[in-house]
Amino acid sequence: MSPRTHPAPPRPALRRRAVAALLTLAVIAAANEARAGDAAARHVLGFSPDGHYFAFEQYSTLYEQDAAFSEYVAIDTRTDRFVAGTPVRVLIRGDDGLDADKARADAAAKAKPLLARLGIGRAGTQTAGKPSMALDEIGIYQMEPQPLARALDVPLPDGRSLSLTLSERALGSAMCAGYGGTGTVGRAKIVGLQLSMQLGGATTLLQEDAALPRSRRCAHAYGIAEAWLHRAPDGGLTLAVLVEYADNDGYHAGPNRRFLAVTRKLPKP
Repeated sequence: MSPRTHPAPPRPALRRRAVAALLTLAVIAAANEARAGDAAARHVLGFSPDGHYFAFEQYSTLYEQDAAFSEYVAIDTRTDRFVAGTPVRVLIRGDDGLDADKARADAAAKAKPLLARLGIGRAGTQTAGKPSMALDEIGIYQMEPQPLARALDVPLPDGRSLSLTLSERALGSAMCAGYGGTGTVGRAKIVGLQLSMQLGGATTLLQEDAALPRSRRCAHAYGIAEAWLHRAPDGGLTLAVLVEYADNDGYHAGPNRRFLAVTRKLPKP
């Protein structure tokens, strides 16, 4: 019978490589787990009868906080600028699980007189896009499983073809809350939006950021979420494009999903 043999102890170099490999896997796993923030949902309020104004609400609970917000945005579609007095934003902090309901109710009450004055209420026609997650869903946001959409075709009632194309432009970096860890700020890369419209053989630049406004100073990725089309009594068409973006402001364990709208009165055929 041959004598029992015992395996030789691992050499130091092999042991160090094994430990390094395990640590690397742990870091990768932690990074993948950590890529999460909070996702806002959107509620489209619609257009004014003449299509001069468009409004929507975005709202969310804040990731791992006893807080929620609701924000009402109204846009003058003739200039693609905020209507004076908007956005209307309410932030509620509490621990009863009703923060989102309270924030939405308070924001709706504050925005109601303005929306009534503008005549907001015509929903228009939706062209669904491919958002990174459901547009009416709030909760934990993870970008990676579904890439942000860069194109969308919008059918027009007069038979013309309209296509939207989105691209991004690096704009350096900004100091963003939470990016350096909870309660601190850190420097993060930021990206601007470029949105183009192809209509009737012509290309029109709907938006091109040379710099970011304070409201999205920490944006770093964009996608076309959906489009809305309004037809006025005189036949005039108004387009509103809902763009979702990943925002590093208020970064917790990853970016947050927020929305912006780009609007345009369409030329008649």
